[in-house]
Amino acid sequence: MKFSIIIPTYNRAKFISNTIKDVISQTYYNWELIIIDDGSTDNTKKIVSNFLTDKRIKYIYQKNQERSAARNNGIKKANGDYICFIDSDEKLNPNHIQKISNGIKKNEFKVGVYHYDIGFLFPDSKNNYIRKGKDFGFPVNPNELTSTIIGVPQLCLPKSIMKENYFNSKITIGEDVELLFRIIEKYPIFYIKGETTISEIEHENRSVNKSTNSCLKEQETFKLIFKRGHPGNKVSWKFKRKKWGTIYLRLCYYYFHKKNRKLIAKNAMLSLINDPFEKFNFKINI
Repeated sequence: MKFSIIIPTYNRAKFISNTIKDVISQTYYNWELIIIDDGSTDNTKKIVSNFLTDKRIKYIYQKNQERSAARNNGIKKANGDYICFIDSDEKLNPNHIQKISNGIKKNEFKVGVYHYDIGFLFPDSKNNYIRKGKDFGFPVNPNELTSTIIGVPQLCLPKSIMKENYFNSKITIGEDVELLFRIIEKYPIFYIKGETTISEIEHENRSVNKSTNSCLKEQETFKLIFKRGHPGNKVSWKFKRKKWGTIYLRLCYYYFHKKNRKLIAKNAMLSLINDPFEKFNFKINI
């Protein structure tokens, strides 16, 4: 059983060396590492070149197209039986791939999505936490995907599924959940329990943290997901309203920092209309 590990990266020269070393240190040896450089302007290529003597590691440079397109490029190049995704600033325990392999064997190699817990490591360790996975039945209840976060680095899938379901390259926030809504039409989601073997290292240069307009992108993503004809449209009206309530509240925060009083009021009202029990825990001085 061979694993293709795909890392999309953009200007992560400061971090990617440690992530590559973590992959090389895996106790499970049958893997390939595909690094898709999404148009980096720093010395990422130079850093990665130091590891290319290991023939299991491939480096591919592309014009900047965002991470979904980068992952899709990696999928096209993958030769493994299973595809895993990690980011270029994440930390892996040496048994990460072995844990995934054991989980797949425990589920008798059933075709579906495999996911697992992920840790979040902050400069102040008091803020560290673990995002837990969960057991899903089959067929998967689409309502559960609106209230359960499964990030791309928590995923391992058979190559056959990924060849049927590429990431939507137009989406940069919420691309994980949009992909999963399409996949659960045909396949189950399995949860690999046990030790947390992958962690995100939180820092100010993470792409999600730097995207000050991430809530605007999330809004567009869920407009697509809840659109008629998309599998996500099967989510019940109750869960859609709850999700929109959360999104409008985030937009309220966004426009609060932009000092746009009109849009603060508009999105606060929309949040209350959609989910009146959503908590507003900040003050607005108008």
